[in-house]
Amino acid sequence: MTDTAAFLADTWVSVCAALGATVVVLHLGDLVHRPEIARRFRFCLWVLVVLMLSRIGHWGGWGWFFSATAACCAALLPLAALVLAEGLLRRHAPPILKLTCAWGAVILGLLGLLQFSSLEVWRLTGLLLFQLLGLSGVAIFVLRRDRDSLSPTENRTVNRISLSFLLILPFLATDYMREAVVDAPVRLGGVAVLVLCWLSIGMNRSGLRGRDILRSFGIVFLVTGLLTLTLSGLVAMDMRAGVQVMTVVVSTLILLAIWQAAIALRIEDRQLVALREIAEAKGQGPQASLTLLRRAAGAPDAVLVKEVDLSGMNLGDLRSRFSEAPVQQLGSTGDEQVNWLFSRFDATHAVLLSADPLRLVMLSSPDIAGLDSTGAALHAVQRMASVLVAEGQS
Repeated sequence: MTDTAAFLADTWVSVCAALGATVVVLHLGDLVHRPEIARRFRFCLWVLVVLMLSRIGHWGGWGWFFSATAACCAALLPLAALVLAEGLLRRHAPPILKLTCAWGAVILGLLGLLQFSSLEVWRLTGLLLFQLLGLSGVAIFVLRRDRDSLSPTENRTVNRISLSFLLILPFLATDYMREAVVDAPVRLGGVAVLVLCWLSIGMNRSGLRGRDILRSFGIVFLVTGLLTLTLSGLVAMDMRAGVQVMTVVVSTLILLAIWQAAIALRIEDRQLVALREIAEAKGQGPQASLTLLRRAAGAPDAVLVKEVDLSGMNLGDLRSRFSEAPVQQLGSTGDEQVNWLFSRFDATHAVLLSADPLRLVMLSSPDIAGLDSTGAALHAVQRMASVLVAEGQS
């Protein structure tokens, strides 16, 4: 394959890695509930995003800015990993490790800004050794932690994040192997970043076991191998091209897995919020029910409609309609009165609180409905809201 093909493969892997890290950043509020950890994690992820994008310009020879930015971000990697590790472990790293990561970032970052062409080979060699030394030190710091000082959830989170070191350390070296002596078909640092993001997006899912993670990795690589073999039968390609195609496919599949996991996480999070609000519901009567619906269904603009607000309408028909289906959705009924309610209150869903007197709650695009196509979650919230109203009347 040509150098252009290698550049395209490297670019695709880096773009996938940047997108994967961005997905994790956007969902960080659902993943990390401690603000101090979220700040450290966000810093680490943004360093990776900028590095993955800027190094494309560096490899493509697009100018000093891309090269300098890539060099500075690469020099920051061990320090960013150390800052995150200290937050996760809730303890300080050994001073020698802190000084090594800090001074290495400063010195190599400055050398990257100055861009001495005569020292470029030595700078890259020094950067590679510094990254391997720094990340190895962080890995040892994590592995030698006091597990008894952390909760089982915290230990599980640290274990999943540390799994990425199995790929980061060896894969990182391939980013520097595009020389005459060692010419790697594709740079694999981005694949390691994608694995880190994949592990991070599921770090608080207690039902996800270690064997499930390994099985997922195995399926991805198996599917990738089969696709590559199929393509090699359709289009003639040598070993170098096969490795490049395989890496591109792996990166794409892992990115899609990260995206799918992020969507599943949002759905699970909304349902857990609804379950927690139902369990912690307080008070009685219509106002308590309205508050529950606003919080549990993710509809802060929900409106309580009382019987007096329905003057001029056939209340008997409305009671009959909502007795048959306590939750009504826009477009799901041909009843003119119900459709008029949707139009008047600019709502997408109507929920019955009580039949006598008739009380309804009008909701506009509640989060829980958009994330649960079956409607079961909203029905559960409606049942609890009706119970609160009934208790207030008793």
